[in-house]
Amino acid sequence: MQNFNWCNPTRVLFGKGSVKDLAEYLKADNIKSVLLIYGGKSVFKCGAYTQVTDMLNELGISFPELNDIKPNPRIDKVRDGIARVKLSKIDALMPIGGGSVFDTAKAISAGAFYNGDVWDIYQHKAKINKTVPIYGVVTASATASEVNAISVISNPEANIKTSFSDPHLYPKIAAVDPEFQFTLSEKQTVYGGVDIIAHALERLLDGDEGSEFMDDQGYALVRNMLRIIPELIDDPKNYDARAEYAWASQLAHNGILSCGRATRGDFSSHRLGHSISLLFDVAHGASLSVVMPAWARYLYKFNPVPFARLGENVFDIFDGSDEEKALATIEALEDFYRDINAPTTLRELNIKEDEIQQLADNASKSGALPFGTLKKLNQNDVLEIYKLAY
Repeated sequence: MQNFNWCNPTRVLFGKGSVKDLAEYLKADNIKSVLLIYGGKSVFKCGAYTQVTDMLNELGISFPELNDIKPNPRIDKVRDGIARVKLSKIDALMPIGGGSVFDTAKAISAGAFYNGDVWDIYQHKAKINKTVPIYGVVTASATASEVNAISVISNPEANIKTSFSDPHLYPKIAAVDPEFQFTLSEKQTVYGGVDIIAHALERLLDGDEGSEFMDDQGYALVRNMLRIIPELIDDPKNYDARAEYAWASQLAHNGILSCGRATRGDFSSHRLGHSISLLFDVAHGASLSVVMPAWARYLYKFNPVPFARLGENVFDIFDGSDEEKALATIEALEDFYRDINAPTTLRELNIKEDEIQQLADNASKSGALPFGTLKKLNQNDVLEIYKLAY
């Protein structure tokens, strides 16, 4: 187990009625105005908008709004939000939603005190040292953006979807009421669940053999997600399953599973998935259910051990060599994705074979090459993985 330095400063208010608990923190911090940030109809349907605005009205807090945040959030909305903050007296940001809304809020927070274009920050051309505090309300768990320092933004002008991480980006407060997620569609639940599983797998499959305790936590998380997702498909208003899903989301990507590892994890699948989402407007979770098994099939012979251990601890696969167990594990993961109606091929996403090169070119230009931890991937590796995904 390696040395590590871990701190997660976000306070989580978890459970039924947690929005009301936000009030004392807003009062204590003397917040007088927030920029309310959300997507569309879902915040009204689940009741979160009403609860939040009632609470803000009772506190006498003004709340100008920035809405219509899309999945795979875009830089233009970020720029709009920054302009609003710079022109008005805004004490805090209040995202209501899932990862896209929180990522947008973080980007606005990062750019609010920067005099140039916020995209400079995502291209690592500028640093931040001051941000607008974030008091968020979660209505869709998946990315754990509410409890980490990462923001993912798409820039259609540059044809790049990329991420930026900085300790300043941790939200101050995250209120998580699982009841808000009762109204999520089955696809949202499935794709969010795939993302949660991916965040755990990207630690478990990084090739580090010196973090057994952390691995055991990751295996337990994945095992439980294999149970929870079907339960929610059958009963979307199962409170206990929703609560476990929401908490698993945070544990998978709040940094705790990276503690003691030789590396933070192997996030090659996320980078490969980002290009699918950017170029073809595919849901993030759907991109991962396609690309992660393909990545695994490409790499398992190179190092079968982490895949075999995953099979033993999650899928009860014990027979055969490590290589045989690794392949059986990948097949079991694909079978699970099919069982919950998640796509496993690019064809299911209506991506044509002659568009694979475009994907590979985009993924290769989105950051430094080579990338990856289990194996450093070059441009040819990227192309071959997408071919396997077809």
